[in-house]
Amino acid sequence: MKVSQYMSRSVLSIPPQTEFHRAFDMMHGRRIHHLPVVEGDRVVGIVAERDLLLAAANFGSAEVPVAEIMHGSPVCVSENADLKHAAQLLVSNHIGSLPVLNSRKILVGIITETDIFKIAAGTLHARREPKKVVKKVVKKVVKKAAGKAGNKAGGVTAKSKRKMTLKPAKRGAAKSK
Repeated sequence: MKVSQYMSRSVLSIPPQTEFHRAFDMMHGRRIHHLPVVEGDRVVGIVAERDLLLAAANFGSAEVPVAEIMHGSPVCVSENADLKHAAQLLVSNHIGSLPVLNSRKILVGIITETDIFKIAAGTLHARREPKKVVKKVVKKVVKKAAGKAGNKAGGVTAKSKRKMTLKPAKRGAAKSK
């Protein structure tokens, strides 16, 4: 099992000059607890909700940039790393999340201790590949089915091809007929 299969791909990040109250509002609005701090295309730090709460207690309403609060040089993990390695990094470093980097050291996701717990509990399953990869797989399946069926009765028709096409599920909406 690879980190890329379980990480959250739509990761929210902030630049170091972001005011810490704004960072906290972003976290609260998205119901997340960790924000990678990115400068250009490089991860330069990470800030946790707990860090921002402590900053609020210490700085009050003062405008303080996240750069003064963040943990610099965060522990990161490769998208190709084994999930077990990511879990070991979280435990050994006493941290709650790992920014996930691609081979060019660019942020592509995040994996958290909650993700690891959910995997262990069997409630988080491998995430679907990005849409373009899924489309390629569907085309191969349709092509293969068409080749096997040929022109025989019950072969693949335009209608059956449409039924085989994967459509992204709508969140929170149950289908009713």
